[in-house]
Formats: sequence, structure tokens, C-alpha cells
Amino acid sequence: MPRLCLPLLALVTLALNVPPFSGSGDRLAAQPPGTETAGFAQVPSTLPANEITNFKGKLKGMQRNIVMVEKEDGSEAMVAVPDSISSFQFVAKATPAFLQRGMLVRFSANFGPGGVPLAPVDKVTLFQPVDLRSLHGRTKEQFTPGIYSDANRGNRNQPMVGKLSIVGRLIGLAPNGVLAVQAGKIPVQVPVNADTTLEVRYNNLALAQAGDPVSVTGFYQPPNENQVKADRITITTDRVYGEYQPAAERKSRRKRGDKPDASKPDEALGSEPEKGDNPKPDDAPPESEKEDS
Repeated sequence: MPRLCLPLLALVTLALNVPPFSGSGDRLAAQPPGTETAGFAQVPSTLPANEITNFKGKLKGMQRNIVMVEKEDGSEAMVAVPDSISSFQFVAKATPAFLQRGMLVRFSANFGPGGVPLAPVDKVTLFQPVDLRSLHGRTKEQFTPGIYSDANRGNRNQPMVGKLSIVGRLIGLAPNGVLAVQAGKIPVQVPVNADTTLEVRYNNLALAQAGDPVSVTGFYQPPNENQVKADRITITTDRVYGEYQPAAERKSRRKRGDKPDASKPDEALGSEPEKGDNPKPDDAPPESEKEDS
């Protein structure tokens, strides 16, 4: 009787020569996870997992939704991205200088009578648009502008009272610490302060660089432990976006038309601002502050 894993192995061999990063994160982010997965696209998601695996490593590259990871033991794993785009994440910290009008944000806040915020927001998460077709329920809400409440789920006319989840586009951040967001058709203003965490949580590799730490949870079919279908992939970095960097540490800019040298990771990956990154000089004031001042 033929083994169930034979189709998977046959397809994986098509993607064995996946190259490392050779361009900016914009190109890599052009194909959102969950579409056109080379080597794995024909495998039904209901295929039983023979072995569960969890490992950490460093990001090497990505091609057609196959993420190449150098594991801690030195071996290289080919990891097919998760079926749900929300389980594929790049996570980093940011400063207010990274904020730009129109960015998508989400946060939770407590509101009193009349929709007055009762305290500064603890954390603001920055994200980018995703294909909503693979998302459902509360996960879909996290990417859809609007106001959401556990107590009044499904009620679009719910009062602005209690703990609410706000999802919307950034209008601006005033010098007095008021964050303004357009949550669907409703404008919302909440206070932030020095203790408010700004978190980048993108579901693509627009800001990723080779060498960033990667954590993978998924499964494989023995004996191919380095050919993995992921349930979750998380890429992290200690870079802080919007943080001032001395001129000597800033990466040089390429002239328009110059091609990156793939043999130099820094030049190939980080020499130009990437989609969603801050195109302003690192020491420039936030755009929102200039607009509101």
C-alpha cells in the first residue's frame, strides 16, 4: 500500500533550490502567505501530521511562501507557511517617530460614560492589510476597522462604554499624547503616554532581514524532519523602528536603478526603506506631530 507522504515528498523536491534573500522586503511581501505555496500547494490541509515539531533558528530567505530557516543545530529547514495568514508574523518594537498617518492600528481601551477614555492605552499594535478570506470570527475582527466589545458582540450600534477593541487607521498623534484613529466610520481619540508600547506585528516579511530569529511550530512526515508544514511562524528582531541611529550606523542608500549585491546581505536587504517602513530620516519629527502642531 503506498504511503500517504509520497505526494508531499515528490512536491517538496521541486523547491529544494530556494535561494536566499536577494532583494528588498517589498518583493518578498508581494505574495501574502497562504497563496501559491511552492512544494506544498497540492497537499490537503487535512493530511494527518505524523510528527509534531518545534524549533528555533535564523531566517535565511523566502521564495513563493517557502521560508528557509537555519536551525540551531546548523541544518536548514524548508517551512511552508501556515494556512492562516494570522499565524505568520513579524514582530518588533517601534517609537512614535515611526507612526504615519493612514497606518492600520489596533488596541484595547476602557471607556466611561459618554465614551471618555478612563486611562492611557497600554499597547498599540501596528499591522498591514491581509487577505481576509482565510480569517473568521475574532481573528477577522483584528484586521477589520471597527469597534468591538465582548459584551455586545455583533451589535454595530453598541455604546462606547466598557472595555473595547479599536481597529482603524491612524489619523495622528498630537503633542499632548492624544492618539486619533478612524475606526470604520467612527473617530476615536485615546490618550497614550511614555509607558505605552508601540508594537509592529506584520503578517509578511516587509521589514525582515536575513539572520532574524525565527520560531516554528508545525509537523513533518518522517524521515523528512526538515521539510515542515507550519502551524505558526514567528520572526522577531531587536531592531526598534523609528529609533534614532547615529549617522555612522545608518545603512547607505542605493542610487535609483542600482541593483543590490546578493553577496552582501546588508546591501541587499536593508539599504532602502521598505513598504510600511518609515521613509523619513531617523531624526525627523513624527509626521503626525507636524500636522497637529
